[in-house]
Amino acid sequence: MVKRDFWLLGVLLTVCLAAAAASAQSPYDDVLVAQGLKNLQLENYDEALADLKIAWEKGAKTAEKAFYLGVVSYRLADYPQSLEFMEEALRLDPQFNEARLQLAAIFLALNRPEEALPHLQELEAVPYKLPQTSMYLGQAALKRKQYELAVRYFRQAEEDPNLAQEAKLQASTAMAAQNQFKDAKQVLTEAISLNPGTREAGFAQRYMEAMDRRIKETKPLRLHLGASFDYDSNVSLEPGDLNVANIVPLGRGDTVFTQFGTVEYEFLPTGPIGVMASYNLFETFHRRLTIYDVMSHTLGITPCYRGTTGTFWLPFRYNYTDLASDKYWTSYILTPTYLHMLKPNLGLEAGLRWTRNYYWWFQPFPQEDRSSQNYGGSLGLYYFLKKKEGYLQARFSYEYYDASGSNWTSSIYRLLLGGFYPVTEKFRINPTLEFVYQPFDHQWFNGVDYLAKRRDKTMIFGLQMFYKIYAGLDLNLHYYYIRDDSNIPLYDYDRSIVGAMIEYRY
Repeated sequence: MVKRDFWLLGVLLTVCLAAAAASAQSPYDDVLVAQGLKNLQLENYDEALADLKIAWEKGAKTAEKAFYLGVVSYRLADYPQSLEFMEEALRLDPQFNEARLQLAAIFLALNRPEEALPHLQELEAVPYKLPQTSMYLGQAALKRKQYELAVRYFRQAEEDPNLAQEAKLQASTAMAAQNQFKDAKQVLTEAISLNPGTREAGFAQRYMEAMDRRIKETKPLRLHLGASFDYDSNVSLEPGDLNVANIVPLGRGDTVFTQFGTVEYEFLPTGPIGVMASYNLFETFHRRLTIYDVMSHTLGITPCYRGTTGTFWLPFRYNYTDLASDKYWTSYILTPTYLHMLKPNLGLEAGLRWTRNYYWWFQPFPQEDRSSQNYGGSLGLYYFLKKKEGYLQARFSYEYYDASGSNWTSSIYRLLLGGFYPVTEKFRINPTLEFVYQPFDHQWFNGVDYLAKRRDKTMIFGLQMFYKIYAGLDLNLHYYYIRDDSNIPLYDYDRSIVGAMIEYRY
């Protein structure tokens, strides 16, 4: 930007000399203009504006004076006034190409690329100062999300050594918007090498760190493996997951070993359209209460569309679960989800959910048949922290559990609050707090009598702490507390889970 300012001041002085030779201004008028340009060069913008306004009001109204006033107003970030003077300069002299170029810059600063474009195309056709014109054409294309065209123009702007570093930075932004992260990183490296000591080079270095993270995220193959050892104070089947029918807690604690693994493969990792396949294995082993041992297999396919301001996913998953080595549960789950970035650090998430559950566990009477079709949706907000390495989350969801047995037909309302915060480079925390209200539609049947309609109020608090042992390898210490407040004593219980896990991500 500094080099560009020197270039512009050179242009101003040239225009000034030409104007002085071509016009019959009074000496007083000449002195005011020269004084205004000197203040502009010294960055005394308020004084420059005052001098030039007096020259404009008391002397001849020339295209050059209007141009100077537009430049000073632009430096003061008074874009509406700058626009007014620059348009006046072009009205007085339609062939004033420098004013036309600066007018396009003002339109871009006002985020009005459609109005800048005709002026830039006219300058391109002349051609006039093609590298600078190409830079502005690239910025206009970038603002209009024409990323391939923007890259082409920024490459042309690189021909001017004074613009090359900034042009490479802008080109990398357009490449990243197309998920061409490796190419964008290469261009950033080139930008830094041109002049490592500039402000632009510092920005490129920080941007390249973010690019490294995005390159890792777009690897086609990803693995997540883990094993944990926990103490569960009141063993039941699934802590807090009301879409899986809990086997009633016995009021007994036990130690449990858990192992899991997830493999994901992204078929189109860098384009706007992606398809990811996944498989997850989850197993628990209890020391005494082996009736609660689970083996779960989940297959998934997730098409997605990555837009410039948001991402749409269409995950479809199939789950098969064994309980105590017997067939227990199968399900089909479809959860279309859209995350829209309202601001660079603020996202709005909206989703729908459809589930088809089949339970194969013995049901003592028809009212206990938990097989169901579920329908629902959710709405949430994400506020991202520390260059999107952390976040705060709030999500509300509703789901109707349309069960075959009257004991389980219910509505499920959830409010989830959570966050993920990197305290240091190696230490991160993930607290969550979830409230669930589940009113059931029918009177609860215990096998003999119909009692009151069941009402469950559940609170689930969780805290995970991660310590990075090595790249991709974390130690996870965690604690969960579940309180189910139910008017049916069988489902009224407390539960605590505490343990440690080793996780590896690739």
